[in-house]
Amino acid sequence: MANSSVSLSLLSSIFATVAFFLSWSSVYNCNYVQFTTVQDTSLSLGFGLFSHSWYAISVPLGGSVVFQACIGYGSTAIDGSMKAARIFSILALVIGGIFFFRNLIGGCVNPNKRAYTRSEGVAYLSACLFQGLSLLLLNSPTVCTNNQLIHQLQSELDSRENIQIEFNDTCTISTGARCCIAAIVFWFLAALASCQATSVEERKGENNDGGGENL
Repeated sequence: MANSSVSLSLLSSIFATVAFFLSWSSVYNCNYVQFTTVQDTSLSLGFGLFSHSWYAISVPLGGSVVFQACIGYGSTAIDGSMKAARIFSILALVIGGIFFFRNLIGGCVNPNKRAYTRSEGVAYLSACLFQGLSLLLLNSPTVCTNNQLIHQLQSELDSRENIQIEFNDTCTISTGARCCIAAIVFWFLAALASCQATSVEERKGENNDGGGENL
């Protein structure tokens, strides 16, 4: 029974580790969603929770579109869905991260003793919920349904006769959103394994108490 609780605890920590880094990637990735072209080329423009792909149209290169790096949204107006998605994604990262690092530090300080509490499972389940709610970004007019930066880029492209590129009107999920969906799954698995480990340890304690009373 002890080995079972230790194994489940270790499994929970592994799931939480994977979930934390997936969650981190989804938050700070500038390719949460992307806009592809109508011409079905490999060209796409990515948008994340806090940054987006920066572009420039190079005149010396014949009007080529050059993507450089991720930049912040600056003065771009942020709608309610995007604000909510940002808050929920940070909450998932913070709540899940606190218990993830607590277990990491605790394992280094005293690897032979593990604290089993229901709060850890609840925290991972909360992180799972908040991570899921961060997908509200997919309903954001700022990013997906009425992206002014895409409209601006399209206007610049239309003004150049030698560039025949047209972006789609709506976004599709990209690396960041996929990391978010994967993080939801791993936060849930971490919560499940943690709660199971706590239940096993509680039953072990009850059995020990029962054995002591019989003596």
